[in-house]
Amino acid sequence: MELTGEPRGLEELRLMREERKDFLKFIITEAKTSLARQAEFKGKDGRRYLLKYDGAHDRMEVSALD
Repeated sequence: MELTGEPRGLEELRLMREERKDFLKFIITEAKTSLARQAEFKGKDGRRYLLKYDGAHDRMEVSALD
């Protein structure tokens, strides 16, 4: 799976992988299975991000909401 998008959001996901792996799995599952094919999450600094799943290309994209 390809992961693209906002660099700060990608860094937050990398940190989450190290510190809160169970929550990262939850966010990815939510993005893949929700009707909207997306999930929101917050970074350590409080910024909000949106993780969108594109099933046709098996790609996830992170964008900033703030």
